[in-house]
Amino acid sequence: MGTLVQADDPLPRFAALKALPPGYVLAHRLAIESRRTFLLLNLFSLIPLAMGAAAFFGVDQMLNRLGVRPVLDVPLTDASRLPLTILALVLVFVLLSVHELCHGLAFQSFGIRPRYGVNLRKGVAYASASDCYLTRDAYLIVAMAPLVLITLGTVIGMTLTGGGLRFVVALMGTVNAGSAVGDLWFFGVCLRYPRTLLVRDYGDGAELFTRQSGSSPATVE
Repeated sequence: MGTLVQADDPLPRFAALKALPPGYVLAHRLAIESRRTFLLLNLFSLIPLAMGAAAFFGVDQMLNRLGVRPVLDVPLTDASRLPLTILALVLVFVLLSVHELCHGLAFQSFGIRPRYGVNLRKGVAYASASDCYLTRDAYLIVAMAPLVLITLGTVIGMTLTGGGLRFVVALMGTVNAGSAVGDLWFFGVCLRYPRTLLVRDYGDGAELFTRQSGSSPATVE
């Protein structure tokens, strides 16, 4: 059963709608449509990458000072260097799937069944919910889910590991921070809009819809 929402009333803060309410218009489209945008995102990804590296280095130093004993300790030696390198390369590909799975789990928390895919032309994997419209704050959670969850997982993983294995775990967290630049871009743009913003995520991009003032009442599914 739908809930009647007056034009001047705010939508529920966290919600996914099955249809766009009357009075909403497309205000902005977020997508990597040009080589310039692609290059700029890759350039700006160095910022969260550096911040992630600094943060996880700090975690490593803190664990060493506290004398935390790892459960799995693989010292970085000439013998372990190659296996750890192979492990890191494999985990980078696994990380891409885990990143999108985190988006998908966030979608599911709002009752949405996400779809997963890969855009080979743009070189991106994605989780999409193109059949629904999320309120701004709900979408902010979806956007930041991989960065928050994988960062927490990295800290836990570093606590349980040591030596070269801890370095690999920290590296995965750092790579994820850098790859979250697109999510941070979407987050920053959506945050500039009011809470009545609705977002339709179609995988490798998103459409932002705003409500026009003086619009007629809308039924929210």
